Amino acid sequence: MPISTDKLPADNLPGLKQVHDSIMALENEVRKRIVGMEAEMEQTLVCLFAGGHVLLEGVPGLAKTLFFKTLAEAAHVEFRRISFAADLLPKDIIGIEHFDFATKKLELVVKGPLHTNFLLTDELNRARTSSKGSVLEPMEEGQVTTELGGTYKLKELFMVIATQNPVEEEGTFGLGRAEKDRFLMMVPLGYPSPEHEELIMTRYGVTGGMPEITPVINEQQILAARKAIRTGVHIEPSIVNKVQQILNQTRPERSEINIVKQLVQRGGGASPRAGLSMISAARVHAVLQGNEFVRPDDLTAVVLPILRHRLVFKPGEVELEETEIRLHEIIDEIISKVL
Repeated sequence: MPISTDKLPADNLPGLKQVHDSIMALENEVRKRIVGMEAEMEQTLVCLFAGGHVLLEGVPGLAKTLFFKTLAEAAHVEFRRISFAADLLPKDIIGIEHFDFATKKLELVVKGPLHTNFLLTDELNRARTSSKGSVLEPMEEGQVTTELGGTYKLKELFMVIATQNPVEEEGTFGLGRAEKDRFLMMVPLGYPSPEHEELIMTRYGVTGGMPEITPVINEQQILAARKAIRTGVHIEPSIVNKVQQILNQTRPERSEINIVKQLVQRGGGASPRAGLSMISAARVHAVLQGNEFVRPDDLTAVVLPILRHRLVFKPGEVELEETEIRLHEIIDEIISKVL
């Protein structure tokens, strides 16, 4: 379905039914190329329309680049990719500055890949701190400051899709807690099911087909949709109270849940930013379900990907390979108690 300028007008906010239909059209267009990944697709769309960033974890070869390049084509936005090798420098990300002696001003004469709409930062946890910082500041501030003191605004629609390799792989370094907290969701990518894998091999290995993608929305319409969701989806005070209870139950100092007290270190619970993320994400999830108000089920759907990367376990309490299992146990206990 081609872009319709009257579908999601930038000047007048669209109705929530229009927003829902446009998100569904976007997903359907991406599915021309992407097989499976149902949960990953939904969570990514939630992040996009909530105005957040997404952190992906998985081994190479799972079509991460194809997924987001296709999403950018269907959304008619710019897409850039950076591979975070150990020798990557901030200027490789931000661009090249020039000091004009006549005007006494810094100017960005060559814009780096940071100046885009969708930025895929591949293997973020292989980079040095200064290079990671060149991406992490803009995620929160919408601008970047260089070593020479220049400050440059980024595009209003700016989404970081970061991939990280499992930390047990050679040459990787875990992201800091403050770094992880800037991502609205963490989405693990696993191997496709046997049926989906066979379809992938048939589609791309045997027939060699790569379907054409037709843009179904654009940058201004996405921004308008975000505002429509933020202002149009109703959330009751009781739901806000449930969000606060969820946050409290992740904090061993306040939690009534034994497994939280046992495994999560003091000060290792979710931050207030996690609560704001839940509200934003739950609103988008409500729209995906065709509703104009947030229900407890919408919270249930977004709690795990929002908290997955934010809880800090006590050293030595949880083996690396058990982390996901223990997280599920904690989240199930919290949901059971609060929702």
